[in-house]
Amino acid sequence: MIYSQPTIFIIFLLCFLIINIVICSLIFRKEKQFEADKMIDIYNPNALKDLRAKYNLKADKYSLELSQVARGADHKRFFGKVKLEAFCAIKERIGDVDDGGKYVCNPRAVRKDNCTLISLGLNNAISYDQHIQNVTGGHCRILGADKDPQNITIQEDYERINGQLFVGMIPNEISISSMLKKAERRKVELLKIDIEGGEHEGLEPFIREYRVCQIFIEVHGTPSEHLKMLQTMAKYNFRIFNVEPNPYCVNCCEYSLIQDSCMDQYGVYPLVPIVPKVEF
Repeated sequence: MIYSQPTIFIIFLLCFLIINIVICSLIFRKEKQFEADKMIDIYNPNALKDLRAKYNLKADKYSLELSQVARGADHKRFFGKVKLEAFCAIKERIGDVDDGGKYVCNPRAVRKDNCTLISLGLNNAISYDQHIQNVTGGHCRILGADKDPQNITIQEDYERINGQLFVGMIPNEISISSMLKKAERRKVELLKIDIEGGEHEGLEPFIREYRVCQIFIEVHGTPSEHLKMLQTMAKYNFRIFNVEPNPYCVNCCEYSLIQDSCMDQYGVYPLVPIVPKVEF
């Protein structure tokens, strides 16, 4: 049988598509298998103990690898070496599904008595702020700050969610501590930070002075600057429970952390500290 040229082309195209479908199927299965290997059976009382034991055996290796890769310029490789240091069974995405949202651990466990939330970096977009107030019941005071004044609609919306707005670049024009003092608050349940590099100088003076339970921070900069920021938070006993590289910014990554003293409140299981600590 003699095939025409268009027929041969169609047969070739079909074969090409079938091969690609098979390859994609194999990759998908491999990815799902990898995901399954990482899943934790929270109903198995020994699962988390086994996970912590595994981390204990490799903690020094993980720390060394993180330190080594931080000396280079490969952000993707660095982000891949950042390990979770705490297990949160109830992680909830708050805010936008895309860039701007944060992973919060068990937000409904926020204290009801005189609680405070902080959101740094607004840019006239407050989906996170509205969502977190809704999830936590709206009884917390939320303090928001941005380097520029927010438009009138945002100002009105913020007032409706029991919010208080501040204007100024952190830390050069205002500090996080000054915000808390002006609002007459002493401790913070949830702290969201997305201030385009201001985190490197603005965060430590605040967590040195005030109690904070969870931090959701987008860090900007080189791998070594990321590591330095993680070490700063580790000094004050914060542990990573979620890592999310920003797909729109190669040198940015979102980290969610919880302070050791708040783990029981939020139902978090401690694993092993991996970020190399530095001396005070």
